[in-house]
Amino acid sequence: MALLLDGTLLSRNMDTSNFAHVIFQNVGKSYLPHAALECQYTLTQFIKPHPKDWVGIFKVGWSTARDYYTFLWSPLPENYVEGTAVNRTVVFQGYYVPNDDGEFYQFCYVTHKGEIRGASTPFQFRANSPSEDELLTVEDECNSDILVVTTKAGLLEQKVEEAQREKDELLENMAFIQREKEQLEAERDGLQKEFEQEKEICAQLRGEVQELLHSSQALQEEKEEVKRRLEEATARIVQLEEDLIGVTQKGLQKETELDSLKDRLKKVAVEKEALESHLKNEKDEKELYKVMCNYFRSVASISTCR
Repeated sequence: MALLLDGTLLSRNMDTSNFAHVIFQNVGKSYLPHAALECQYTLTQFIKPHPKDWVGIFKVGWSTARDYYTFLWSPLPENYVEGTAVNRTVVFQGYYVPNDDGEFYQFCYVTHKGEIRGASTPFQFRANSPSEDELLTVEDECNSDILVVTTKAGLLEQKVEEAQREKDELLENMAFIQREKEQLEAERDGLQKEFEQEKEICAQLRGEVQELLHSSQALQEEKEEVKRRLEEATARIVQLEEDLIGVTQKGLQKETELDSLKDRLKKVAVEKEALESHLKNEKDEKELYKVMCNYFRSVASISTCR
């Protein structure tokens, strides 16, 4: 489970398991010496082929890429798509392959950098039947009371087959783990994208909340200003009402005074008319008096003359 969940550990194991990057197919237990030898192999998605990559025959026990017996250049695949697996084949001519020397050999895939990225199961080059020195007896796996006669090479090949089966199982497990890793990476990428989107949404919401807070604060300030102005207007209205009441009272008082003045003016007019009539009468009397005086003077003057 830890291997499935830890993508870094899985990637590191796949990178360091160089022998699993190229898989050799249909490798026989033995081959005839001095005969053409066909080598089939699969380039997995973990390796990118290069024109200078090669396939060599190595004696089992080799330590470096320089320990090859013979080699052939690995042909580049046509229409190759990076990240995909592809099958390739090379054929070693008979005069290049080893003799029947009883040694074990194996195919190895070597990159242009000298890195060995794949190795096959061991095999031999032999043409004759095994000698007595090559024979041995072993216990039967199903019944320990039975002894089975086999060759050393056969025993080794049996062990190699078991190792190959284990290797195939491991490769299948690795492929399964790789698929699970890719699936988990895809899920991780999806979750990462969702996380980034949620993060952007949260940042946007924070910005909107800040804007709403600022708007709320501005509205609160505007509300306080309107409240203050309303209070001032209310106080002004109250003052104006009081002033209006005072002005109204003063108006009523002035009207009363005006009515009083009108009454007095009427009285003065009546008095004026009475005075004017009296003065006229006095003037008429005075004129009459003057006329009478003039008359009496005339009469007196006439009397004196006689």
